[in-house]
Amino acid sequence: MQKIRDRLIAGAIAGVAANVVKMGIEHSSQFLGLTQETGMKKAAGFFLSPRKTMSPKGKIIGFIGDYSIAAFLGVFASYLMTFTGKDYYLLKGLTVGNFSWSFMNGVLAQLGGSKVKANDPNTYLTSFIAHTAFGLTKAYILVNIIDSGLFKPNFNSLGKPSETSNNRSPEVETEDKEKNKDVSPI
Repeated sequence: MQKIRDRLIAGAIAGVAANVVKMGIEHSSQFLGLTQETGMKKAAGFFLSPRKTMSPKGKIIGFIGDYSIAAFLGVFASYLMTFTGKDYYLLKGLTVGNFSWSFMNGVLAQLGGSKVKANDPNTYLTSFIAHTAFGLTKAYILVNIIDSGLFKPNFNSLGKPSETSNNRSPEVETEDKEKNKDVSPI
């Protein structure tokens, strides 16, 4: 399979695909009566009153909003891993997923970003589990669909640049040092 060589496109695809998992957990929990709301309803609440979020158009707006946020978080994860490398990608995905949960439910919702608010702890716990699954799934999909040449090999690559620079492999740099060890720097 040919890998995607565009960070933005790969991130958006990974985010949207992982959101299917998140929505599956949320909607299953709501169907079973474990939760009061979903991310889709909360996303609709950014634009509409709580009464209108479950109307047909409200559901469409919620769907678009939720998937747009998921695509953005996928792009964010793609660029994060570009700079930090894909090592520990599941931990990075978990971190981004859980950060998005705390930011959406803790910060934006409390600042009045969404007019939809749950009164039930189970809703928030289910949302946390769904965002955890989202983060892990997004990271897994991302590292498997994107060309690995777009990632730094590991975190150390962001440290002090080598004298030869230009992102050359250590083997090439060693060969060049061997060739030039008898050459005077002056």
